Amino acid sequence: MKQNIHHRLTVMALFGLLLMSCNKYLDVTPKGVQMLRTVRDYDLWLNNTELETSFPSDLNLLSDQNDKPVISTALTSTEDRVYTWQAQFIVEAPGNAALWQNYYKAIYLYNTLITGIDAATGGTDQERKKLKAEALLGRAFEYLGLVNLYGKAYNPATASQDLAVPFVTSIDVTEPVPDRSTVQQIYDRIVGDITAAIPDLPINNNINRFRGSVSSAYGVLARTYLYMGNYAKASESAQLALNNGPNIILDYTPLADAKGIPHLIKRSDAIYARLGGISYLGSEIPTLDFLKSFDKTDLRLKLYYRLLGDFSFTVRGRTTFWHAGAIAGGYINWGISVAEMRLIIAEAAARVNDLTKACDELDAIRKKRFPVAGYQKYSSTDKEQVFQKVMAERNFEMAYTGTRWFDMKRLDAQGRMPVVNRYNGLGEVIATLSPGSNKYTLQIPVQVMYYNSDWTQNPL
Repeated sequence: MKQNIHHRLTVMALFGLLLMSCNKYLDVTPKGVQMLRTVRDYDLWLNNTELETSFPSDLNLLSDQNDKPVISTALTSTEDRVYTWQAQFIVEAPGNAALWQNYYKAIYLYNTLITGIDAATGGTDQERKKLKAEALLGRAFEYLGLVNLYGKAYNPATASQDLAVPFVTSIDVTEPVPDRSTVQQIYDRIVGDITAAIPDLPINNNINRFRGSVSSAYGVLARTYLYMGNYAKASESAQLALNNGPNIILDYTPLADAKGIPHLIKRSDAIYARLGGISYLGSEIPTLDFLKSFDKTDLRLKLYYRLLGDFSFTVRGRTTFWHAGAIAGGYINWGISVAEMRLIIAEAAARVNDLTKACDELDAIRKKRFPVAGYQKYSSTDKEQVFQKVMAERNFEMAYTGTRWFDMKRLDAQGRMPVVNRYNGLGEVIATLSPGSNKYTLQIPVQVMYYNSDWTQNPL
């Protein structure tokens, strides 16, 4: 069954969605498709709220940090089905495809610029190159999420055979969707597009951290290489991100509450800003195990978690994490941060037994996350202990930014993930994610398979 690119890929009336979602673009509500004519039009196109909030908030529901003490036994809601790692999150077809459609909607927006900017009037050739470079970077970042959701964890021995997602570059509604690319092909495109973009990207994005820059390109490359298990290149790229852009870790020690955290659009520790869908308006319920893993003096608890009590954390659902802070202030960044780059360098160092460097990188973060009085630098000569400390710090610093599921996936591929259970309100196990489970690679949504019945489905 062959359908046009929009029905087969996003399974929605994409133009209609664009018209509803692009109010920020030119500050108008268009009666028809807004024609992009000038370089300035395309520049404003990249300020689209859909791009700033493109990552699906449901990513957090997949992770072992989340709890749902009150959950329907019927698992009828999309959230409940994501949370329990069901084969399909929405079972009605045709219809909307959870998670998948968020990424491809953003990719369509980037492709619109990439395919049209060369013909835009006004501006300079360098401005056209800059905007195309930003779109190439943004599209690559979206594909990094897709390949890690719907393709197996990167394995150099099998990546050229493991199926991932179609790599779409066209916005032609009559053009068929390409077949699923392999994991290797997607990663090659991600690295290739970012590398090609770097020479034309702006030196900094100080005015708007949601926009691309040289530093943000190296930051996305660092995360890409980390997921590929190429730790030397991940560390090198992370250092280049720090050398070419923001290299300040926001200091929590003088803050009374999250109101003191600046807006993400100009935050000094944001290399490439993103928000997770509408999640920035709400909260998450941490598992008791995750809460208990914190040092009770950790200022991240104070700034982002409500109802801490005596820190014994014995009642599920009582303590909540708030994306804008326990007292609303600065939103967490789902994109690339200075702290993440430090953690990548630390992990790479720990893996090659450079424990002094790993502990130094940890200290750069931790001394800004604990009260000055009584703070002590972490140090150890045990390679495994340092590695585990790095991963724990990664959990605390990057909590609820949509990245934990990807960490779980790569750690599982290395034999480092324990069994994860989901419990109902009575504490009974209702779902299990076992080590090596196929569930770490999501099935292609049935809404997409409905129009692409010749595709090979991921195994259950």
